[in-house]
Amino acid sequence: MFARLCCIVVSLFYLSQSSAITLKEQFNLERQAYRVASSFYYISFDEGSSDAYQELEKELLNMDSELNAIKTPNVEQLNDIKASWETMKGFSRQNEMKDDGYTSHYATVDLNTSRSDLVKIISSESYAEPLPEDVKALRLAADMQRLAMLYAEGSVSLIGFPYDELDIDAKKFGEELRALEKSLTGKSPEAKKKAKEAVRAWVYIENALIQYYEINVPELVKRMNDVIVSRLLDVSELTAS
Repeated sequence: MFARLCCIVVSLFYLSQSSAITLKEQFNLERQAYRVASSFYYISFDEGSSDAYQELEKELLNMDSELNAIKTPNVEQLNDIKASWETMKGFSRQNEMKDDGYTSHYATVDLNTSRSDLVKIISSESYAEPLPEDVKALRLAADMQRLAMLYAEGSVSLIGFPYDELDIDAKKFGEELRALEKSLTGKSPEAKKKAKEAVRAWVYIENALIQYYEINVPELVKRMNDVIVSRLLDVSELTAS
């Protein structure tokens, strides 16, 4: 009887796990939500240039593609994510820098609130550490994009950096990125090479993110973020089982 009960519990556990979006999908969606928000702030940094608005539209399409590619039995969860995404998408287009010459505080608040709500729904499923290297790389890619987003917001904000733990998060990220690179020693030479390139790019912006109140180099952070995220996606693909 006890054995049968255990089997039922285990079966229900795996059923609940399979009904949710996968961890890989979760981290990809989180990263893309942060990327859309980053593009909103880059519009302000680039003073409303057409290129910046086009970049935002490209990232909106990328998020749509990520969502459309998800195949999950949990239709309710996916619909909740899509509904929340539509709200964020609308607010992400409310940066009036081009027409008014500034980005209103209210537009920023709306974007941040909708982005936070979306990420909360996306990341509603808990998970246990340690993660496999391919999944860990995707989580770090999302973490890096989040750091770049927060730095971009602070760089263009008229009231300074609204998030005051960027230095703590940056230090933690650096430790985890170096740990990932070290863990690949003797496994996949190509993945190890990509991770090393990510660490090398991180070194260029590490101090800027830790000393964010003193060092203002949003363009450099944007470029290096793209390199780091790209290399981490490569690591994930190369280490996938």
